Amino acid sequence: MKMLRLFTRLLPMVVASGFFVFAPAVNAEPYLAVRTGNKCSSCHVNPTGGGKRTEFGAVYARTGLAEEEWTASSGNETDKSARPWDGRLTDYFAFGGDLRTNLKHTKIPNQNNELAFETDEAIIYLELSVIPNRFLLYIDESVAPGAALNRESFALLWSKDKSTYLKAGRFFQPFGLRLEDDSAFIRQSSGINFNSSDTGVEVGFEQGNWAGNFAITNGVSGAETDTGKQYSLLATYLRPQWRAGASLNYNDHDTNDREMANIFFGLRTGIISWLAEYDFFTDELTTGRRESEAGFIEANIEIKRGHNVKLTFDSFNPDRNVADDQRDRISLVWEYTPFQHLQLRTGYRHNDGPVQNNLQNTEELFVQLHTFL
Repeated sequence: MKMLRLFTRLLPMVVASGFFVFAPAVNAEPYLAVRTGNKCSSCHVNPTGGGKRTEFGAVYARTGLAEEEWTASSGNETDKSARPWDGRLTDYFAFGGDLRTNLKHTKIPNQNNELAFETDEAIIYLELSVIPNRFLLYIDESVAPGAALNRESFALLWSKDKSTYLKAGRFFQPFGLRLEDDSAFIRQSSGINFNSSDTGVEVGFEQGNWAGNFAITNGVSGAETDTGKQYSLLATYLRPQWRAGASLNYNDHDTNDREMANIFFGLRTGIISWLAEYDFFTDELTTGRRESEAGFIEANIEIKRGHNVKLTFDSFNPDRNVADDQRDRISLVWEYTPFQHLQLRTGYRHNDGPVQNNLQNTEELFVQLHTFL
């Protein structure tokens, strides 16, 4: 089977990479899971991460992420009795959301510079706990930019001991690190990101230090026109200060079979939380076979509570048989969370690609306001 061939190809990389993972002291944002040592399901309703935050996630946003916890006030007196926001309106219904607005300056070689305000995303999350802690319905709806778009809508059934689950509907496939930044090459090149949910079923387990997810979906971002399907498998081993995992994905399609595999890591060393991922892709096209690869490494430095500095390097080689087509990107971002529900981000990104492609050699400066519920 092609999935088995992918596993046998990936296994030597996992073993070799273990030397990096067991260095002195890891784990939608993954660096926070690394920093706290928690699983994605601790802070997110979706067990594979991203989307609406759980009550625990809301508490962490107030007491661990924000520089200071603000409470409701009346005049000059602080009202200690005000109930902090946790998204829950009743025992059965809760909602949340994310809004990101940017001011971005883009420098493009041989073209006029651009300076623009933009809405990066406006998302609403709805959670209906039909049977609390066991069975829920979940909706993730993008309302901007552009027309409304359903990103996720699924039913989720947990076992009694919360060790296994079954998910059915529309969801983001399990594959690698679920970064917030969809412009990262590992998110773009895999085609699995926050713009490409798919419809199918997923099963998962969380037992001790192990977590695993397996999904069968329509494939090609839900636009499958034949009987082929897309298969995704992700496994992670977690420890308080580090974690390592691997993903396999196979898309069976009439005109383009695609195999994808990756390994990823997280590591906490003092105030720095590290993330790394390497992806390998094989496309069986009508014109022949193409192999490509993408890499990612990131350091998140907690200067002090509420202040995070993010330094990222990512790379993409779209065809291993073609010279001089590689793309690289360096990013430096400062994230400041003064109080719960509000984060300010400012950063610089430098893109380096083939000299003849102006859009792959841009420089970006941005300021972002992120509000979250």
